[in-house]
Amino acid sequence: MTRALVIGAGGLGGPVALALGDAGVELVIVDPDVVEVSNLHRQIQFTAADVGRRKADRLAAVVAERGGRARGYALTWTGEDADDLGDGVDVVVDGTDSPQTKFAVCDWAMASGRPYVIAAAIQLGGNVVVGAPGAACYRCLFEAPVPALTCAVAGILGPVVGAIGGVAAALALGAARGDRRHAGSVFVFEDARRGLDPRVVRFAARAGCTACAGARRAVA
Repeated sequence: MTRALVIGAGGLGGPVALALGDAGVELVIVDPDVVEVSNLHRQIQFTAADVGRRKADRLAAVVAERGGRARGYALTWTGEDADDLGDGVDVVVDGTDSPQTKFAVCDWAMASGRPYVIAAAIQLGGNVVVGAPGAACYRCLFEAPVPALTCAVAGILGPVVGAIGGVAAALALGAARGDRRHAGSVFVFEDARRGLDPRVVRFAARAGCTACAGARRAVA
């Protein structure tokens, strides 16, 4: 069975997990947060009855209710826990709003030889980066974490996370099954008012990239 590690159980992680679960992918879901009322307009996996519950546990339960297989872990993903949480997974998907987590996901995926998908959304747009050992990586594109606005501060249009999460799930499913055509690409969603079809940009590896230097061959 195909297995995926989904980091973040909110606006992006929700549609990613639901889509992958419906496709028969076994999931490990990691998120330290609890459901808040302010989440409900964009986190379609939750209802008002879930307020105060742990997101990872509840999202895993929703996946199971739909016939899928998932385990939830209510904790912050770090590189120190990565080997245990990611043991045996075929792809890693990040849907958090933490720049530090996104870079840590890239570093671990490259070092462990796994493909990965890193999704981000804010206000009216966002992006999805696809990577794998042997291709230009997330750190090649963005180099290092910088302070960034979160959805809680800057806001986000609810349908935007659904559209971006759906694309991230499709790319993750392909990557988990050996499709490397999009590794080293970023799918850019510029402004939902002008449509939600992404612009696909290939980017080159960066000389001196530490993640690329530490990459191992892809896990068979």
